[in-house]
Amino acid sequence: MTTLNKQSILYTTLARALSMKRPHNGEGTQRLTDWLEDAAIIIRNTKYPHIKIHRDRIGNLHIDARRAINNRTLFTAHVDTVHRDAGPNKIRKTNTHWHAEGAPLGADDGAGVAMLMHLLHSGVPAYYLFTQGEECGGIGATYVADHDFELLADFDRAVAFDRRGIDSVITHQGYGRCCSDVFAQALANELCADMTLMYSPDDTGVYTDTAEFTGIIPECTNISIGYNHEHSDRESLDITHFILLSQSVSYRDWE
Repeated sequence: MTTLNKQSILYTTLARALSMKRPHNGEGTQRLTDWLEDAAIIIRNTKYPHIKIHRDRIGNLHIDARRAINNRTLFTAHVDTVHRDAGPNKIRKTNTHWHAEGAPLGADDGAGVAMLMHLLHSGVPAYYLFTQGEECGGIGATYVADHDFELLADFDRAVAFDRRGIDSVITHQGYGRCCSDVFAQALANELCADMTLMYSPDDTGVYTDTAEFTGIIPECTNISIGYNHEHSDRESLDITHFILLSQSVSYRDWE
């Protein structure tokens, strides 16, 4: 059985994120963002001294781990959840799934947050954006789109890990297209290259932060990360899929 290594940044971040309720502007989002920044500083100081870290005026955490001008990938995940109050969050774990206990699990998008930290720790050269307020209408992403056009113009692709299920590469969000079918199919093919995952283009996306960047970044998408029944006390995370995806994304050539 594929299991999470409890010493890994993937497990540590996931457990940390899901252990607390994180309503926008609440104590949980502040604590998690602080922890992510501290973890990124440790990664910079011990492994990758080129990394640059800052927060913008609205509280988004920016981590620039690009090594060259041709590193043109932006990864995003949001730190907030739909919880209405702050405090500890209960988790029930099995060998294959983590389950909510009485409130949303928060894998939307704690799982995406953990995946970004895993990619950062693995040395994938890209720009990492941890946003605030996605569940309140994309507050953090909208701020970046309105105030950091020159930054966003540096990227050819924006990739979120914030889609339910185990097989979607999203081509449409809300009322419009966010990436081309050619890009989505190519990305799906890469993710499925070792035949342990089964991704394909999906035009039924709803919304995540990358939707705010479609007028600036040519290819914007959202990848299924394994949660289901989000926003409810039936939310669960498919840990087997989550681990397989983490293995696939960490050694892909995102350029």
